[in-house]
Amino acid sequence: MPRFRLGRRPRILVVDDEPDMCWALENILRPAGYAVTATTSGAEALDLLAGERYTVAFVDAKLPDLDGLELAALIRHQNPHTTVVLISGYFYQEDKVIVEGMQKELFVGFVAKPFDLEEVRLVARRAVERAREDDRANGPHPAGG
Repeated sequence: MPRFRLGRRPRILVVDDEPDMCWALENILRPAGYAVTATTSGAEALDLLAGERYTVAFVDAKLPDLDGLELAALIRHQNPHTTVVLISGYFYQEDKVIVEGMQKELFVGFVAKPFDLEEVRLVARRAVERAREDDRANGPHPAGG
């Protein structure tokens, strides 16, 4: 289990239109040491991202108000220091749209539903590491952290 310095826990935003999925991800990630905020809409996610810095965003591919792939692109454009992990019960790792999204670096990881507890934690850890590598390469985010 990763250990983080006090006050430096990576912040994760979970965006899924299914409240049960938000709850599940929160309860998988919090015990692993992450600060987690969840929302069920893409629009609210963008509002949250405008006011807070998140290290990682777990984004459902199919949201009722905004396509998850479009949301991933908006997050990467507006918040380049936030890495995105796509979650989906619709797509699979080998699907063309997933492969292309990873090649374009819209998202750095993918988790298929139903997901495995350890897989989610592993993908989260890798996404945080990727965000930290990007910060070192591009300089720290103006908001700090």
